Amino acid sequence: MRLGKTALIHFGSNVVVSATGFVATFAIAYLLGPAGLGEYAIATALGFFWLAIPAGAIGAAIRKRVSEGSDRAAFATTGLLLNGLVGLLLAVTVFLVGAALPTIVDPSGNEFVRVLSTYNIPIAVLVLGSYGYRSMTAVLQGHKRVGTSGIMNAGERILRTLAQVAALVAGFGVTALVVGHAATLVLTAVVGLSILGIRVSVPDRRHVESLMAYARYAWMGALQSRTFGWMDTIVLSFFVSATFVGIYEAAWGVASLLAAISSSIQRTLFPEMSDLSTDADFDRVKHYLDEGLVFSGVFVIPGFFGAALLGDRILAFYSPEFTRGATVLVVLVLAYGFDVYASQILNVINAIDHPDVAYRVNGSFIVSNLVLNVVLVGAIGWVGAALATAASSMLRLGLGYRGLSTLIGQPRIPTRELVLQIASATVMVGVVAAIRPLAFSGRVGTIQLVAVGATLYVLLLIALSGRVRGKVRTLLSGIPS
Repeated sequence: MRLGKTALIHFGSNVVVSATGFVATFAIAYLLGPAGLGEYAIATALGFFWLAIPAGAIGAAIRKRVSEGSDRAAFATTGLLLNGLVGLLLAVTVFLVGAALPTIVDPSGNEFVRVLSTYNIPIAVLVLGSYGYRSMTAVLQGHKRVGTSGIMNAGERILRTLAQVAALVAGFGVTALVVGHAATLVLTAVVGLSILGIRVSVPDRRHVESLMAYARYAWMGALQSRTFGWMDTIVLSFFVSATFVGIYEAAWGVASLLAAISSSIQRTLFPEMSDLSTDADFDRVKHYLDEGLVFSGVFVIPGFFGAALLGDRILAFYSPEFTRGATVLVVLVLAYGFDVYASQILNVINAIDHPDVAYRVNGSFIVSNLVLNVVLVGAIGWVGAALATAASSMLRLGLGYRGLSTLIGQPRIPTRELVLQIASATVMVGVVAAIRPLAFSGRVGTIQLVAVGATLYVLLLIALSGRVRGKVRTLLSGIPS
């Protein structure tokens, strides 16, 4: 019950994050067009891709060591200091490289160079904000305050959206969007650490070495998450205009809405499985993984069917120009489908303190994603970026399953529940296809069709799956009347 409620709270926070993110993307696309959205996406990718990798690695080490329950204050303090120093160094590097780049390369040559040289100061500030924020969430999650971290995440996203929309209405452009993003990250980090009230402890060499021992493998996981989110954006910036990048990012944003629950489950289960791993209670770990696999794809599976049927209408929500990304949307939802299951498996591998295995799996993903992105984008255009991500995610799922099987034995796959989810989605899409001609045109009609499909799918799944029905009943029974 406690874990289910924690995941539910975190998921509710993620829903808020996704909804406000959609509002922000819609506002940027509507007021600046796909080109403006593309520039902002490239600038964000530069701040969050390569430069945020050390933050993610050290953050993962903080979460792991703090969750183990020993020397929590010392590990938290050490991790915060390490991330602060690295973040400052990289922010200065971004500023200097961006300032020097126009003297070496013609900024008009491609979008990557132009955006980095134009927005080097805002991107540098964004790097600092990212490091502070990721450190704060790692400390909270290490203390098993996953619900609190989710609420902080939602608060940051709401504040960021309000600031960005206000800046756009006032006539400001991409610079204000990036600076506003950075400012809200810093503010939320300060508030989050204040709420936790961690005791400052003087770090010693043992704590630094312990964190770095975990981080030296965890950096690959951090790189993988950045690669999954931003590799295609970076590669596209070398091959296509900002307009196409903007349309691609809009499709990516819609696809990411469907994976919110998977992230919540991962964050909730990690500290629990980490604690269990210290006693080698792998039967209980397998039980948690089984639960995670049941519910991770509960929205991605119907989302894939829905994107295939309504992708053009969903993207037209931004403006008619965005409908060119309908095929990209379907492939990206498929990529998220592979990723949510792979991430649950890799989450277990990291929780039981085998970051070396996760390192190899994530390394294979990164190499394949980079190679396939460059080859496929160069050969067939922007759809190739989505195909590269989907193929690499499928590879990660297979390698992760094999790696976990060698560590704790073959995990249980909830085949029956997955079949029921697919069956419910199939019925849903058939009904929506039948009523599509009757729906209103424009955004109102799209909302109608999505609402009917989502409602029908949920009702069907609850009716067919006793396991899902039982979980819903348990969660509802714990909500005060």
